[in-house]
Amino acid sequence: MANEKPFLSSDSKFHFSCHPGLSCFTHCCRDVNIYLSPFDVLRMRKRLGLSSGEFLDRYTVSLIGEGTGLPVVLLKMDEEQDKKCPFVTSRGCKIYEDRPWACRMFPLDRCSEYDQFTILTDPSRCRGLEEPQELYVEDYLREQGLFIYEDVEAIFKLLSNSPRVLNEKVANPRIIQMYYMACYDLDKFRQFIFESRFLDVFEVEPEVVERIKTDDLELLQFGFRWLQFGMVMGDALKIKEEALQEAKRKQAAREG
Repeated sequence: MANEKPFLSSDSKFHFSCHPGLSCFTHCCRDVNIYLSPFDVLRMRKRLGLSSGEFLDRYTVSLIGEGTGLPVVLLKMDEEQDKKCPFVTSRGCKIYEDRPWACRMFPLDRCSEYDQFTILTDPSRCRGLEEPQELYVEDYLREQGLFIYEDVEAIFKLLSNSPRVLNEKVANPRIIQMYYMACYDLDKFRQFIFESRFLDVFEVEPEVVERIKTDDLELLQFGFRWLQFGMVMGDALKIKEEALQEAKRKQAAREG
């Protein structure tokens, strides 16, 4: 079709530059759905000096994914200010160094399952596409700090794209709650680990236990591992033998 947008690869070039001299500057930061990844939430709330719960309550809304039944988190736009992003000013983004993945990727969009990209918009909406500066896609992704997301969220992507998650919609409220906590509400997840029987049940490496006490990034990646254990791959964590035996005794007592 004539209106189809061409695909770009990592070594393709495109024209783009964003700066205050453009008439459309910050227009893309309003009335838009910005989905936040777990790493986005971690970075943004630490930048703002907020607990995970405070950030989620103040700046996000959560929805249940239609296909998976799992929660997704969106940035809450300011309804009283033309649905603008709460972090945008006339001079640009107040948290630019810790802006979300979607903002870093713009004006590109990654095509699912392929190392291909398209341009999300057109020059009538984004004057930056008419700028003379020419960029390689791969260089742009690197400049925008996107490759670290691939490293941090590798297990999360495997989990999100696994056939089991995609084909079996989650309906168990407890699983939904645990998923939200481990991905987004890290302060609550840390409390859950250290104030419940979690460490009595699971075999967790002592050095990991020490790191997740204070390191939020380590905690996030451990959360992905825990979810992988529960939802996709049973050997991502191990249950302690004594916990298994206790569960068997309780089961036998119920059946006896």
